[in-house]
Amino acid sequence: MKRTIYATDNEVSLVEYLPCDNPALFDDWHDPDTNRGYNGVYTGTFDEFCNRKVRQRFFASIQLNSTGEIIGAIGISPPDTEADLAIWVFRRYRRKGHGTSAFRLATEYATSVLGITELHAGAYQDNIGSRKILKRCGYIPYPAGDSVEKHYQTGEVIIQLDHIFVKSS
Repeated sequence: MKRTIYATDNEVSLVEYLPCDNPALFDDWHDPDTNRGYNGVYTGTFDEFCNRKVRQRFFASIQLNSTGEIIGAIGISPPDTEADLAIWVFRRYRRKGHGTSAFRLATEYATSVLGITELHAGAYQDNIGSRKILKRCGYIPYPAGDSVEKHYQTGEVIIQLDHIFVKSS
């Protein structure tokens, strides 16, 4: 299936998100690690998920170049919000470096193609993997953007640590 390619490197490509990608992303929202990473659970039905309006200013599937498999998705928050980059890597593809490659590509695409000069990304204190990706991709802690939340299961107070990437001139 031919898809628009937004960005690519030797490992992964950011490609057009298609309706056939919905089942895998919907399933990923039911993964406990995804729930922890986003501090929430998607409770809608599959039909509701498929019929949701994608509001992000950029949303793409992550494709593994060696096999053509879709291994996740990546998106930037809606245009009327602070630009925030988020990633979903499906369970069997985690901890293999694909997230770093995709995040790096999306950061470059956002700054070079979309003209975004400041890009934020959040990670909870216990999400060591996401924090490592952010550091590898040139994001630095931005305490002014940290947000206090209640844990989706326990109700205890947790902090989402904000990180920022600023495009140098």
